[in-house]
Amino acid sequence: MKIAQLAAGLTAAALVLTGCGGGDDEGDGETTVRLSIEQDVDTLLPMDSNVNDNISVLDVVYDGLVRYDPKTTKPYNYVAEDVSTTDNTVWTIKIKDGFEFQNGEPVDAAAFARAWNYAAYGPNAMGNNYFFERFTGYDEMQGEYEEDDEGNVTVTTEPTAKELTGVKVVDPQTLEITLNGPFAGFSTMLGYTGFFPVAQECIDDVDACAVKPIGNGPFKVEEWEQGQRLTAAKWSDYKGEETPDFDRIEWTEYSGDSDWADFEAGDVDATGDVPPAEWERATSDPDLSSRMIEGPGAALSYLGFPMYLGKPFDDVEFRKAISLAIDRKTIVDKVVPGQYVAADSWVIPDGVPGGVAGTCEFCTFDPAAAKAALAKAGGWPKGKKLTIHLGEDETQEAIFKAVGDSIQLNLGIPYVLDPTPDFFDRRSARDFDGIMRSNWFPDYPLNENYLAPVYASGDAKKGNENFGYYNAEFEKLIKEGDAAPDLEAAVSKYQEAEKVIATDLAGVPVMFAQNVMFYSDRLDDVVLDPFSGEIKLRLLKVS
Repeated sequence: MKIAQLAAGLTAAALVLTGCGGGDDEGDGETTVRLSIEQDVDTLLPMDSNVNDNISVLDVVYDGLVRYDPKTTKPYNYVAEDVSTTDNTVWTIKIKDGFEFQNGEPVDAAAFARAWNYAAYGPNAMGNNYFFERFTGYDEMQGEYEEDDEGNVTVTTEPTAKELTGVKVVDPQTLEITLNGPFAGFSTMLGYTGFFPVAQECIDDVDACAVKPIGNGPFKVEEWEQGQRLTAAKWSDYKGEETPDFDRIEWTEYSGDSDWADFEAGDVDATGDVPPAEWERATSDPDLSSRMIEGPGAALSYLGFPMYLGKPFDDVEFRKAISLAIDRKTIVDKVVPGQYVAADSWVIPDGVPGGVAGTCEFCTFDPAAAKAALAKAGGWPKGKKLTIHLGEDETQEAIFKAVGDSIQLNLGIPYVLDPTPDFFDRRSARDFDGIMRSNWFPDYPLNENYLAPVYASGDAKKGNENFGYYNAEFEKLIKEGDAAPDLEAAVSKYQEAEKVIATDLAGVPVMFAQNVMFYSDRLDDVVLDPFSGEIKLRLLKVS
């Protein structure tokens, strides 16, 4: 999801380009913007899209009930006419009349209900399934199943229901939502990709819809050659107010920062993937730096610990030792200058309601205190290497090699990196025996979203799925925040919950991403989504 914004004074030298030339237009007067996405995007189904690349594509292909103000991050009604409640448990959503999908089906209450029921049905194995666990009837829709590496699902226990009892279509323009308990922040969630509506034709052929979605937004997907390129054209029958002023979008798929060379060659209009070795040259070049926009990002890189293994990972003194031994600022300055900032909190400061800096007391670099904490924890087994697990990513491997070097230098703990293509599956299967580079990209603008999905479980025996962490006080404060009478009171309770995480050092914040984008002189009004760091395409102007 989105939130804070960056852009601010967006500069941009506008140039003209229509007709053709510049490596861009089609020769028929259409204006095309050329962007890049990662090669690992595997679906465009809203119920299953949860990484910034497919989220940024779907942001112009679909319209949700609400959208987010890029300056204040507050949600405002878009497809929704009104979202109301008297008790934060039962919510009434009025939907504007007249919106349609790109195949002519109406965007009505049934369109949202069918999407949410499909996402919530466990055996469908949708990535956004867990967003519906707050709805009544969710548990009955889960059953038991296994999904293999190819996405094939084997159901061992059939669910007892196929629809959420908490989703009621009152009439074509009205939904009534019943949650398992009060949640003051419910309306803030509704702009997230996982809450977009889908057409009946999409449900009838989900595989086709996953590669060529039937949206209700201003752009219509033309063709997706997976791993190569994706194109979308402006939908002429779009009835919404937020319509970009260009005609086509071409996304080329790249691996890592390999799009930088094509950006410099003029074949791509924008990229935030600056190779670390190119950073100083790019930011000191008068022309390039005049076409750069930057601002605080929202994604947090942090270290998780396999507390389910016991000593030393379940010892807070060991976690303190690791955190205090990491020279975050030097690592950022030397390895990824300008692209990250050292983190000292679990929630992005000033980026979402409740986010403040400095909540992590043990995120300062203090080698002496680190050694003392390690001694309290009983030390580290002589000759044993500490494994740092992480996904396969060249930049992250460079960052966490530096983190490992810092730990080894200041604590005398040798380490080995374990880059793996199956990071998420292995982490959720508790297949790691060392610390884990993890990353949290918030879905909606609320401090709760940095806390509960990462550390809460409700299971005192097993703890949360990835780390085995459990703290009854933390769980209580999250529930009290959910049950607060209004959002302000809820945010305050979630801040108290963050203090519990700080005391336990349940995870170790390492760095927040810094949103950076270089863009061509064809672009103007370049505004970055503060969460994804991608360009807000509905605000962009292309000449």
